[in-house]
Amino acid sequence: MRKRFYSVDGDASSIALVIRRWLEKHERLSSPKYIAGESYGGIRGPKVVRNLRIQQCVGVKGLILVSPLFDYRVAGTSLLQYVATLPSYVAVAREANGEGRGAVTRADLTDVEAYARGEFLADLVKGQADREATNSLADKVAALTGIDQAVSRRLAGRFGVGEFRRELDRKSGKVTGGYDASARGLDPYPDSDRHRFGDPSGDAVAVPLASAAVDVLTRKLNWRPDGSYELLNRGVSPAWNFGNGSAPESLSELRQMLATDPKMNVLVGHGLFDLVTPYFGSKMALDQLPPFASAVDRVKLVAYSGGHMFYSRDASRQAFRAEVEAMMK
Repeated sequence: MRKRFYSVDGDASSIALVIRRWLEKHERLSSPKYIAGESYGGIRGPKVVRNLRIQQCVGVKGLILVSPLFDYRVAGTSLLQYVATLPSYVAVAREANGEGRGAVTRADLTDVEAYARGEFLADLVKGQADREATNSLADKVAALTGIDQAVSRRLAGRFGVGEFRRELDRKSGKVTGGYDASARGLDPYPDSDRHRFGDPSGDAVAVPLASAAVDVLTRKLNWRPDGSYELLNRGVSPAWNFGNGSAPESLSELRQMLATDPKMNVLVGHGLFDLVTPYFGSKMALDQLPPFASAVDRVKLVAYSGGHMFYSRDASRQAFRAEVEAMMK
């Protein structure tokens, strides 16, 4: 049974079934329904919505996705991973240097987005065999991020997330966060070539977040399960069945649902400093949808100051809440 639940399709179908049964039990089938998902919810959310409609005969009015991942194929050896992360790299660098006239906004990154999907991508495709193109993009990345030009040339301007997190402020012996790259922490092995460091944006808050969650469960909700509370269950991911074919993606389901229900809307929210699910990756993915998806903001992408959990910042949370409320009116 666990093997079935620990799979892309099994996970989505089981959640859809629970939702339908709850709606029936509480006589809410005719109520407006919105599905919200975070992070892996970018894969799960569209699949749950499609399963609800096709298998459970339940319609959904809107889909709200927080820091989502839509396509696992934009990773590994894909050149698109560098395009997806570059705007967030520059956002982090500009925030650290105070170039955003206060908090960096997406509007401050218009030039970087245009470069990333234009000249940068073109030079990447030419490959490292083209030394002129490679040096050009390496030098441009160095100029945009402030990373040493020699380092950028050594990496051919192709910074993986781990490499960027270490090299951005290496002269100070610090590494950035992954979930929120605006966070800094000391590099425990500054003299090592290997990336052996934690996540300053995650490790530092794990204990207080877990303690707060347990407090809510036990004291406020009076629920005292026997097991320990795990902020991140590291046993699930290795056991997850992603399928034997191509890497999971959810744009196919999203495309079909938007075409089937012309009244369905989608809101996608991201943090500019999130390197786990960079906002520009979602931008590139959503731009591949047909024109009917962009009509009257049917699919809307917003990005705020912050990381993977941008809603932990008051201003970003309030702004996103306002977007959600507007969507539901």
